[in-house]
Amino acid sequence: MTLQEVVARFNTTPFLFAGSGITRRYYGLPDWVGLLTYFAGKVKKDPFAYRFYESKASEVEHTAEKLPLVASCVEKDFNDAWFYNEEGIRSDSEKVHNAVSAGVSPFKAEISEYITSLSTVDPVYAEEVEKLRNIAKDNLSGVITTNYDCFFENIFEGYKIFVGQDELVFSQLHGIAEIYKIHGSVQNPESIVINKADYQKFHDKGKYLAAKLMTIFMEYPIIFVGYSISDSDIQAILSDVVECLPLDKIEMLQKRFVFVEYKLNFIGSEIASHSMVIQGKLLEMTKITLSDFSLLYDALSLKKAALPVKLLRRFKDELYTFALTQQPGPTMQVASLEDGRIDENMLALTIGLTSTGVYGLARAVNSEQWYRNIILHDSIYPCEQLLEFVYPELAKQNSWKLPVWYYISKSSIKSELAEEKAPRLYSEIVTESTIKRNCSAIGERTAWEVWTQEKGNLMKAIRLLGCMTEEKINVNQYRSILEAIFTENNNILSSLDSPNRSNLHRMIRIYDFLKYGQKKTP
Repeated sequence: MTLQEVVARFNTTPFLFAGSGITRRYYGLPDWVGLLTYFAGKVKKDPFAYRFYESKASEVEHTAEKLPLVASCVEKDFNDAWFYNEEGIRSDSEKVHNAVSAGVSPFKAEISEYITSLSTVDPVYAEEVEKLRNIAKDNLSGVITTNYDCFFENIFEGYKIFVGQDELVFSQLHGIAEIYKIHGSVQNPESIVINKADYQKFHDKGKYLAAKLMTIFMEYPIIFVGYSISDSDIQAILSDVVECLPLDKIEMLQKRFVFVEYKLNFIGSEIASHSMVIQGKLLEMTKITLSDFSLLYDALSLKKAALPVKLLRRFKDELYTFALTQQPGPTMQVASLEDGRIDENMLALTIGLTSTGVYGLARAVNSEQWYRNIILHDSIYPCEQLLEFVYPELAKQNSWKLPVWYYISKSSIKSELAEEKAPRLYSEIVTESTIKRNCSAIGERTAWEVWTQEKGNLMKAIRLLGCMTEEKINVNQYRSILEAIFTENNNILSSLDSPNRSNLHRMIRIYDFLKYGQKKTP
């Protein structure tokens, strides 16, 4: 079997499960032992400093989880030396000092600074990193990593970052264009999982994390890269996952798990099977041995998502938000399913940026939004698109009485249909018979006087204000009245019955004509 054949079996674009081997390769960062050795050497300026702490940890507790205990021992002495301001311990980083002032362990703050200072791509691997950057756009679904550094954030544009166990457990994950930093991040030093207490807390909540990641493991191929196949972190996570699954589901996992083993100077790639026993259950996976990671990235480029993953994630996020709040977002517009214009057997979803493209606007904007935008200017769509794609259908549904002068005045292109149908005379909006029918109730009052005296009875005020003669209206005062009405309830049009909604529509048509239309009249 070839690499390409392994990828061809994937049902969808995969997740990377990435360990320290990735950033050792690209950034030259140390592994866990190397990191502890560096900081032990800062405390005890001795080539055997790490061995001292390793021996000290063994005396305290005999455990397979040796490194977290070593880290705890180093951290205690390092923090004491840092606070005593011993020579060569403190960096001059303002970020470190601010973090410590905020209660962060100096050990973790300095680790963050140290890793960040080394986070520069080795030019030898620049081409390989560029290939990884490119497949992040269409060929990967996300990353799970125990690394603290920001390598993936820096090269995976548009991915959403989740830092730490708690953020993962208590967040809504979409499984698209996401990075899960389960052991913390240098961007938040306190989140770093490194010492015995950190690992105890991590293991105590391991079942919650495993449950959260279960959907990812069951739905996506998982490529383990940058780890030793016996890595304790991987063993612990897989143990929690396997414990939650029946045997038949574990068999599903083996079809999705791929382990990448790095072997120095290995030519080409080799595909084999690998088995491990987790919780007394046999877990099989595909093992890929290679030295050149470009081979893996080239193979993954053959499995492409239908749309760029960051766009898919954004759409999924907005769909989820809409389901909870009923408020459409900037890249998704949703009309009410009760909208009489929508055939319940024909539901269409449209995706795009509001600044470009066409999205079926004839169905995305209703009369209420059209009228309200003239007062509140709250539409996310430019007037050019509203005139071209919304107006023909919406105006027809409203017997061509839709106010349109505002949109014409704000558009950079000419709409012959809109200008043809736009009212040229005030009497086309308020007929003489309408004025006569209400003249006794209005009397000699101006529009502003009617409003100040009648606004306690809003429906009466709206009815009279929609029946005024033109000379009784000061357009700026009239706008203030409409703004006050919508400020009180910006969805007022949808809450009114038909007669009162017609009266408010007429007020907006009057304002639209007086404010924007007369300048267009010959």
